[in-house]
Amino acid sequence: MAVPRKKELSSWDRSGISFFLTISILVLSLVAYLKFYDEGGEFDSTLMHGDGGIITLALSVFRFSCAYLVFHSAVFWMIRNPVPGRMAPLFRDDFEIRDYHSTGFERLVPFSSWTMLIFGFAMLWNGAVSFWIFFDGTPSETILHIGTAIFAAAFSSAVLTAVIVRYVILPSMMKHREDIQHMFLPHEQVMHNWSLIFLSCEFVFGTMNVRFPMIVLGLTYGALYLIFAELWARYGGGYYVYEFIDPRPPEAPLYLVGLMLVCCASFIIGFFVSFVRDSSVLAAIVLVALLIVLSTRFSLPAKHESNST
Repeated sequence: MAVPRKKELSSWDRSGISFFLTISILVLSLVAYLKFYDEGGEFDSTLMHGDGGIITLALSVFRFSCAYLVFHSAVFWMIRNPVPGRMAPLFRDDFEIRDYHSTGFERLVPFSSWTMLIFGFAMLWNGAVSFWIFFDGTPSETILHIGTAIFAAAFSSAVLTAVIVRYVILPSMMKHREDIQHMFLPHEQVMHNWSLIFLSCEFVFGTMNVRFPMIVLGLTYGALYLIFAELWARYGGGYYVYEFIDPRPPEAPLYLVGLMLVCCASFIIGFFVSFVRDSSVLAAIVLVALLIVLSTRFSLPAKHESNST
């Protein structure tokens, strides 16, 4: 069912301001990271990948398994799935929100899909480095640094996605009496739940530390997605997957700044866990467990189930 938006918004076009803010955030975050990336000392390959023995092999298997899960989800459960995906995007030209069925590579357009992809890339990169060390390789500090940086961006995205889905998207869909069962399909679980859980395992294993300068990587990844989303709305599918990323309304720049602050907040969670783990491993494990319990959902809410009977 189409939900029209006010046509008057077009006369308050703020896309130029929003685009300028997005580009500025992207550039400034990259500049800040390149300037301060080496804060925190050298990277310990033994901590991140083991000493080349059975632990290193176990880390390789774990990380490659996670990477394959993402590959399988993206290719077989999404791109090649004959059953189309479901969404309710905002169409750019007519300012309407209406149901839409996506197929093929188009199913990788939402930010949740981007979260899953960077999770897979982080695991693939770090798994390959662990495998390299297992065969007596000696990766450079740059290779180790890239692996940690990708992990930090992936964890930030995973926290953001899980929290938004559980506390914003699902309640909104229930409020409007929309069917939410498709939100619990296997690939949705990977995007919204398993990405966060498996990335959190790296904290539990004690293999990954998030350093403070990496806070800007959440901004970088968020800005890249917003640029992609605008290009997709203009020259691709013609829609914004999420209404609040439309850059044209007068309040759009405020939404943009708020979204960037949320990205930072989701990163700080990872940094805080790393900080606590330096003092107490047990306390860090408890924090990670609480994060997972409070952020993920694997089944339909009881309220939804009772309303549907």
